[in-house]
Amino acid sequence: MQETSRARTEPAQREGIKETMESIVVALILAFVFRAFVVEAFVIPTGSMAPTLYGAHGTIICEDCGTEFAYGLRDLSDERKAMLVSKTAKAICPNCDHPNSELAINDLQRNPEAGDRILVFKWPFDLGGTMFAPARWDVVVFKDPADGTTNFIKRLIGLPNEVLTIVDGDVYTVPVGQLSERTMAELHRLRRNKYEQRIGASRGRLGKPAIFVHRELDQKLKIARKTAAAQQPLWFPVYNHDYPPRTLDAGQPYWRAALGKISGWDPSNRRIRFQDSDRETDFIELGGKLIRADCAYNVHGPQPPMVSDLRVRFVLTPNTPEGVVHVRLEKHERRFWGSVYMNGAVTICDTAGVPTADTPPLCSGHIAPIPPGKSVEVSFENVDYRLALRVAGDIVLESSSDSASPAFYGPDIEGLRGEYDLPQPPSIPQIYGADGSFDLTHLVVERDVYYYLSPGAYALALDWGPALGWGSIDSPMLLREGEYFMLGDNTAASKDSRLWDTLGPHLADRGEAFQLGTVPADQLIGKAFFVYWPSPNRINWLEWVPVVRGGLIPNVGRMRWIR
Repeated sequence: MQETSRARTEPAQREGIKETMESIVVALILAFVFRAFVVEAFVIPTGSMAPTLYGAHGTIICEDCGTEFAYGLRDLSDERKAMLVSKTAKAICPNCDHPNSELAINDLQRNPEAGDRILVFKWPFDLGGTMFAPARWDVVVFKDPADGTTNFIKRLIGLPNEVLTIVDGDVYTVPVGQLSERTMAELHRLRRNKYEQRIGASRGRLGKPAIFVHRELDQKLKIARKTAAAQQPLWFPVYNHDYPPRTLDAGQPYWRAALGKISGWDPSNRRIRFQDSDRETDFIELGGKLIRADCAYNVHGPQPPMVSDLRVRFVLTPNTPEGVVHVRLEKHERRFWGSVYMNGAVTICDTAGVPTADTPPLCSGHIAPIPPGKSVEVSFENVDYRLALRVAGDIVLESSSDSASPAFYGPDIEGLRGEYDLPQPPSIPQIYGADGSFDLTHLVVERDVYYYLSPGAYALALDWGPALGWGSIDSPMLLREGEYFMLGDNTAASKDSRLWDTLGPHLADRGEAFQLGTVPADQLIGKAFFVYWPSPNRINWLEWVPVVRGGLIPNVGRMRWIR
């Protein structure tokens, strides 16, 4: 009887083990399929997308103002980086410009905090079609054109079948269908010449487009404005008045009253108070710091250009039922004013002097009056040739891109082309007050991303290529079917489409079908959408253990959607 029972049990056990093994195999297959076609995890290796995404880096709390920021480590294998960081390097605070010298992490020790780990959607690009096609401003992962094996992550800037140019830090595009046959023939000639130079069939400089090409492009190029989702991570800090420097040294930011002791403004505290002084022009302005396209992730580098695409935001609390606050932003010698009156009137003006009741506004409107003691968020921004005034998080006024509209505001491409190599004057945000009393708290100034090629840190290796890189003002990029153009958010330290000068064997056999500076459609992997494992917090007393040297506990507060 026992033998019979044992005989029945053993096949059942074998069947159970078989089913378990089958379940494990199926689970593994499903995992591989999921990874191959749906979602895959990647690690950010470098700081080319900083501060949107961190690569290998160090985290520092500024010795002066207390702001936390990340600074990056250089890839010492990249010979085109002229300077190497040593143990004596300094990390410049993005808020107060203090040169922090106590760097626990540096290039020579190579003990960085790990880069962000991200999740990437792969299936939309696999499906293709208009609905799932890559979109401008997406953060995408793709194969490095130089070797075909390394995974790169950049922001997608240029789309197929358009011409792209970077002017004054902004991206401009025009569909190829809007260009004349003559211009298209010239652009194809230059593209062909680039291919011949690449394979050694032609010598000398690449050359610039004929003047008639620039004339047509100047009339038809349109600025590629960022989506709201893409713009948010591309606001870089200039100065947050909640974190003032403890000791104000030369070159550090501060808000100063233009009229000095007789001013109605008191900017000496984090809560800035205005008391009507009966003076026509009573204002504070940001002093001590020039607003440049620098990034705290870069420990050092050549001096970048000035930036005038700015946002000023604060919390406004009236102390009287009357009064007005004007925010002034300046760009290319034009002055724009975003004004909020406590009685509910709001205006945007384009005028040299302080707006008055007789000043014709660019646009105007009305909101609910702001009573004494009520706090509201206010921001005024000038970005991508678009002015916007926000109150309580909502856009209450904005300019128009329609040249027929009274509220039109747009670029002069021809004028910018003539001045692109001239130094730009500094843009100094100012805030005016009149006719009442109010407080400003949480006052912050931010700048937009500014695309430029840093001549000191990078120089195009090719002796025949454009000095300012592919897509520069003198080298418009013709993108054909299936070709994409990529840029890093850390514009001064990103090896991206502007600088790609080599190609791997996986692309060499494509001949003229591949163009330097582009990513073919079949090299796209997917769209990055979530930071699931940010750089872990370090455990200093366990630094001697190699496994946990880069940190073990994930910084949950930095888990975020990628925009």
